[in-house]
Amino acid sequence: MPLINVTKLSHFSGHKDAVYTLCNAPDKKQFFSGGGDGYVVGWDNKKENDGRLMVRVNRPVYALYINGGENLLYCGTASGNLHVIDFNSGGELRNIEAHVNGIFDVLALDEYMVSAGGDGNVIVWHKHDMGIFCRIRASDKSARCMALNPSKSLLAVGFSDHKIRIYSTTDFKLLDTIDAHANSVFSLTFLNDVELLSGGRDAILKRWKLSESLPLIEIPAHTLHINHIALAPAKKLFATVSMDKTIKLWQTADMKLIKVIDFARNEGHKSSVNKCLWVNDQTLVSGSDDRAIIMWDIEYSPEL
Repeated sequence: MPLINVTKLSHFSGHKDAVYTLCNAPDKKQFFSGGGDGYVVGWDNKKENDGRLMVRVNRPVYALYINGGENLLYCGTASGNLHVIDFNSGGELRNIEAHVNGIFDVLALDEYMVSAGGDGNVIVWHKHDMGIFCRIRASDKSARCMALNPSKSLLAVGFSDHKIRIYSTTDFKLLDTIDAHANSVFSLTFLNDVELLSGGRDAILKRWKLSESLPLIEIPAHTLHINHIALAPAKKLFATVSMDKTIKLWQTADMKLIKVIDFARNEGHKSSVNKCLWVNDQTLVSGSDDRAIIMWDIEYSPEL
């Protein structure tokens, strides 16, 4: 097994409630967090506990997305409102009543923004004026997570009805429905144009080839919910984070577990880990119900 060493670099504190979401700034010199306190905070990667309050909204923040070209930060909340913020000034430009029962994920696709909500809707928005291009009503259960494949030709959406639905990004028509998990699908990430990782409330990690109805690999990865899956930029490894308070690192090629990061061994999180974010191939950031954000140095041998 390749050698891997994990070092705790920084501990960022300041949120007054759980940290639910993270995203990188365009320059990768800072990152942003959103939490149950309604705070959106910008953090300098090199300055521990030196956060800048960007904006405070009146409900928990579940989703963040940066549009670096236009200096815009999109913030999805528990109320279903989509806030558009100038991330240089921190000023709010728009507050859109987008969904009912929360916005769980937001991403960009060329000239569109896409949001996934607790009302079971996926909404495609025109970037230039945030008018609705189309509304996909797929389920009466929440749309919890989304992922684009590398060529941006496919949009995968995970739902609380246990299914993954695959859409064409040309016309947003449904291409396939996968009976994926025994419960809600909380996270998706594409490994390449046709392979997908999924995880959710059933704590099972699955690898799919989109042309096949059964998973290629199925692993009981955690003891409680898999809250998020994040693929490292070079795609040699990926991280899963869980309600069981752990972060786990996996080899992408063979899906082998290579490291467990927890409180006892690494002074990790004391409660559910909700989100993780790769700053680069050797730096991982995690956010938790314990209100803390931790930055990790991930050093691994070249043969990984």
